[in-house]
Amino acid sequence: MTRVFSRDRRRNLQDADWIVGWIRVHGPATIREIVAAMKEENRDIKAHTIKRALTKSQFVFKSDEINVDGERHSLYKFKETIFDD
Repeated sequence: MTRVFSRDRRRNLQDADWIVGWIRVHGPATIREIVAAMKEENRDIKAHTIKRALTKSQFVFKSDEINVDGERHSLYKFKETIFDD
C-alpha cells in the first residue's frame, strides 16, 4: 500500500511542478487555461494537484481577476523571485 501512495504522491508533485513551470512560460493564466494545457499534454487533471501548485508554490500568486463569458476567473502569475512585490 505504501508504494502505491508514494507513486501517486510523486506523480501529483510532478504535475504540480509542471503547472508552475507552465505558468512561468505561458502565464499569467486562468485555471481554465491550465486545465486546457494539461489536457493537451495528456496529464491527469486533479483539483487537489492544481490547488497545490497555485497555493503552495512560493513563485505563483493570484495577480488579478478577469471576466470570461460573464464569470469571474482568477489570473495566476509567476513571480521570478520570492522577494518581488
